[in-house]
Amino acid sequence: MTYESLMVYVDQGVETEARIALACDLAERFDARLIGISASLPDAPQVDPYAGGAMLGEMLGLFRDMAEADVTQAETTFWKAVGTHADRCEWRGRIGFPSDVVGQAVRAADLLILGRLDPARAPQRSIDPGDALMALGRPVLIVPPAPVRLSPGTAAVVAWKDCREAQRAVASALPMLRASALTYVIEICAEGGMDEAAARTNDVAAFLGRHDIVASAQVLQGDDGARSSQILKFADEHQAGLIVAGGYGHARMREWVLGGVTHGLLGASPVCLLLSH
Repeated sequence: MTYESLMVYVDQGVETEARIALACDLAERFDARLIGISASLPDAPQVDPYAGGAMLGEMLGLFRDMAEADVTQAETTFWKAVGTHADRCEWRGRIGFPSDVVGQAVRAADLLILGRLDPARAPQRSIDPGDALMALGRPVLIVPPAPVRLSPGTAAVVAWKDCREAQRAVASALPMLRASALTYVIEICAEGGMDEAAARTNDVAAFLGRHDIVASAQVLQGDDGARSSQILKFADEHQAGLIVAGGYGHARMREWVLGGVTHGLLGASPVCLLLSH
C-alpha cells in the first residue's frame, strides 16, 4: 500500500506555507499527486429588511467578489509554495462552505492534510479538522502550526485502543510508518489490565512487522492526568515525529462531539497526527 494522491487545504493562516511544504515532501516521498484545495463562503450581509432590493443585490455581489478573491489568493499561495514540485500538483478551489467543498473533492485523495483549528479564522474560510475527521471517509493528517518535517527515519507512535477506529488509522498509516525508524505501539490502561493490553499491542506490533515496519509494543499504566497528555509526553520523550490514533466521537443533535483523547490530541499535539474515524 502507498499513497497515490494527497490533498492539502490552503487558507490564509500564517502556517499555511509550512503545511504545503510538508505536503510536498510527502508527495515526493510517495511519488504521489498533490491536490491543493480551498473554499470561501460569501458572508451574509447584515441589512435592513426594508432596504431596497438593488442595494441588497449589490451587497451580495460585493461579498461574493470578496470570497472569490480569498480563493484566488489561496491558489496564488499554493503555487508559490509548491515551487519546483508544480509538475505533480493540481488546484481545486471554488465558492462554497469549506467542509462541503472538501467533502465533495476528497474522493480524489488517499489522505487529507489539514492545519489545526484556529478559532480566529472564520468557518466560512477554514475547515475544522474535527468535523473533517468525523464526516469524511478519508484519514486526516493534522499538521501543527510549526510542524516538524516528517523526515524518513524519525520515530512514530501508535496510540492503540482496541476498536475499529484505531484499526483503520493503523491501516491508513502504513506508508508513513514504513518510513519510520521505529514505531512504538502503546496502550494506556489501568493496573489490572496490563496483561491483556500487552497481548493487544504485541498483536499490532506483529502486524506491522509483517508489513516490514520495525515496531515495539509497550503498555503504560495510566496516571491521574488526561490520556492525551500521557501520549504526547511519550511521543516527546521518544522524539517521535508522528502520532497515529483512532478518531473517537459521535454525532449529537447534528453536532460532532469528539472524545476526550481525540480532542486533547487535536488541540495540543506539537507533532503531526494521523487520525481516522
